Amino acid sequence: MQTRLSVNFILSVVVLPAVVFALAYFPIVTKLSLGLVSPYAKADVRRRISAATIDGVLVVSSCFLYWNSDSALYLAAGAAYLLFRDAVGGQSIGKFLLGLVVISLETGGPSSLAGSVRRNALLLLPGANVAAIFLEARTLVLDPQGQRLGDRLAQTQVVDGLGAKDLAKSFQDWLTSLGAEFDRSAGRRNRAPTGIDRAA
Repeated sequence: MQTRLSVNFILSVVVLPAVVFALAYFPIVTKLSLGLVSPYAKADVRRRISAATIDGVLVVSSCFLYWNSDSALYLAAGAAYLLFRDAVGGQSIGKFLLGLVVISLETGGPSSLAGSVRRNALLLLPGANVAAIFLEARTLVLDPQGQRLGDRLAQTQVVDGLGAKDLAKSFQDWLTSLGAEFDRSAGRRNRAPTGIDRAA
């Protein structure tokens, strides 16, 4: 009885939504792409997939912590990260590390909190999220602008932007200029004024 209940639960909560989502996916993507025009270049697909993998590892880690501790806080943290991950400057941790930014096509600025929710809400639907991993990856590879269904729903696009590498380079440049300024300042202090030399 317990096994039958588990199988029915998995079929109704995971498999059925995945099949329905997969069947509806391409008609929805096609319909939404008809009115979507973007002036921005497509971001590098390998970097996008790498960024998504980093974010996925964070979410899977929170699920793993939940299964090992039975604390729903870990599960809630993973879900919150998945939903709001692009809300801070249009960058998730993965996008920040790889120099990608989610921008709003309506404003041209980084994605907002609402944009992040609209863009990522599909990934929280049980079953549909499993199908979405494959379907969304296929769409971002084949689409001329790299816009997956979530981007089309939120009117967003992932583009190249500033990331950890740029931040590290800026910090390095700042340290170099600080060191050069310190050297100039120290050189001025070590030189004695010429009028004092003559008087001595």
